[in-house]
Amino acid sequence: MAEKNKGMVQCIHCKRGTFMQWFQNPIICECAILRERYVAEAKRFCENFVERTAPVEVTHYNHY
Repeated sequence: MAEKNKGMVQCIHCKRGTFMQWFQNPIICECAILRERYVAEAKRFCENFVERTAPVEVTHYNHY
């Protein structure tokens, strides 16, 4: 179970996210728990956050 976070976090630091980027737009995180997409570097409150230990892998796309 996820630790309860009392502060704001960024999805880019969560191990439950899948990261993607189109062209030079912000990195998007698709949450594996909620199946929703968020801007990965925006700060938010999340009770499902689990700190990432591995480097971030971002899939880059050059078309929509």
